[in-house]
Amino acid sequence: MSSRRRLSVPRVLGGSVLLIVVAIGVVFFFQVRSAVGSLNDAGDQAELLKQQVIDGDVAGAQSTLASLRDATGDAASTSGGVLWDAAAKVPFVGDDVDTVRDVSQILDRVTADALPPIVDVADRVNLNAFSPRDGRVDLTAVKEIAPALSAAKASLTSARAELDSVGTDGLVGGLGGSVAALKSGIDSAVTAAEAGDTAARLLPSMLGDGGTRRYLLLVQNNAEVRATGGIPGSFALITAKNGKLTMGAQGGIRDLLPFDQDVVPMTKDEKTVFTDQFVRDLRNITQTPDFTRSAEIGRAMVAKGLGQDVDGVLSVDPVAMSYILGGTGPVTLPLDVQLGQTNAVELLLNTVYLRLPDEDQQDEAFQSAARAVFDAVSAGAGESRRTIAGLVRAANENRLMVWSSHDDEQEVIGTTGIAGTFPADGGASPNVGVYFGDATGSKLQYYFDFTPVATASRCLEGGRQEITVRTTLSSSVPDGLPIAVTGYSEPVGVMKLFGWMYAPFGGRFTDIRLGDEKVPITTATLDGRAETSVPITLTPGQTTTLVATMVTGPGQRGDGVLSTTPGIRTIDNDSVIRSAC
Repeated sequence: MSSRRRLSVPRVLGGSVLLIVVAIGVVFFFQVRSAVGSLNDAGDQAELLKQQVIDGDVAGAQSTLASLRDATGDAASTSGGVLWDAAAKVPFVGDDVDTVRDVSQILDRVTADALPPIVDVADRVNLNAFSPRDGRVDLTAVKEIAPALSAAKASLTSARAELDSVGTDGLVGGLGGSVAALKSGIDSAVTAAEAGDTAARLLPSMLGDGGTRRYLLLVQNNAEVRATGGIPGSFALITAKNGKLTMGAQGGIRDLLPFDQDVVPMTKDEKTVFTDQFVRDLRNITQTPDFTRSAEIGRAMVAKGLGQDVDGVLSVDPVAMSYILGGTGPVTLPLDVQLGQTNAVELLLNTVYLRLPDEDQQDEAFQSAARAVFDAVSAGAGESRRTIAGLVRAANENRLMVWSSHDDEQEVIGTTGIAGTFPADGGASPNVGVYFGDATGSKLQYYFDFTPVATASRCLEGGRQEITVRTTLSSSVPDGLPIAVTGYSEPVGVMKLFGWMYAPFGGRFTDIRLGDEKVPITTATLDGRAETSVPITLTPGQTTTLVATMVTGPGQRGDGVLSTTPGIRTIDNDSVIRSAC
């Protein structure tokens, strides 16, 4: 009997341990399912909350936030404890356990820190807060919501940094996709919070809260291409006081004729890349890919030529105007011409020249269009959400740029996508530029199409990368165009322009080819970046390729950025070049 009892003890213990393990496994399974379910509920609540904040529904947003905090709180509390600590060490599933726990904790902090300040001012934090109404932006309202936007930005930025450390490789089921989607959502939230915070910090001073401000508005003409879009074909002076915006005098190239002397001194680098017309002729200030420099020169020209001292410079093009018109709705020009989202580019960059041979009539058309769009935006016409979406789209394509002569404001602007800066030392990220400029004074680039594609092919010694940019160029110039379009091109309709290419900081070009021909590499430098200029001739209907191979600077192992001229067509600007390292 005693031997039987001794033999049965291991069996009893083994069975008990097995039952305990199974029980623990069942409990843990339901805890995991509960945590994941709570996270899914949080995702649904977050979508609803976003819409309520946009709509300014404070009561609804507060109710949804309470539900959201319950969901994230449940997920955070469920995913804690010794069972989760032990499971995190189990092979194959440990990463998934860690991920669910980390994400739960992060989201719980976001709902506790980032969202309440926004919800509390939901009736004022929507897009209408930043939109003019009857020609005025309510600066008091902007200042009231600034602390909430700042708090949300800080919390969301911290959450993004934590989520970046959460890996998605090897996660089972759909968990990897869910975490990736969450990261994308947080990225979008951070971008929105940063934009709102920046606007709340800048708008009061820039819109004349502390005194009258004056700005130069440039409208770039992409039909006569330059690096940042086109020649500044027309301009206007804008006044801002206590949030009220008014457009004053307007003009064109003939109202600000070329100067006999440089309006500002050229740098040593600029003299290797540009002629003196860069700082003497308004049409050429956008030859540089650095809008901050273009703005400084434009400001000096207005001061010297018109006796107007401005506090900053803004720039748009007709493509950007078309995006804005998608929000405001069509505007009426003289002779009952309707200017809208679908016809703005064609009308302003082509039809004007085909139907109005007189330059005075052309200038009048451009100026009336600029004033009509400005009046529609400042009056708050249409849907502010769509108007701001159009502005964001224009900024993403480098069609909307802003510069301030006030150092404190420019320091903030310089960190945003509307600065139009020319990246010099980009650290580990190599920046590549491909830009174009008309060489004949024509408006033929309405028919110019180009598509640059960059690839990093090799990782070299010292953390350098070999990058190749292949740009497809084509001309669709038709027969029978008037001289207002063809300009001084010879033969008529043949497009002549320059391709201006910039290697990354500290890098160099190793090979340039146009079609089947090897092109000599010119030696010039702008702010530490090698520049080469390629003369290009395109006959009507011709397609060719411009291929540039370069080596980056040392230590530039990260993903690169490819920037290009905003042309007539919509393109992906500031696109990512995947690293070869």
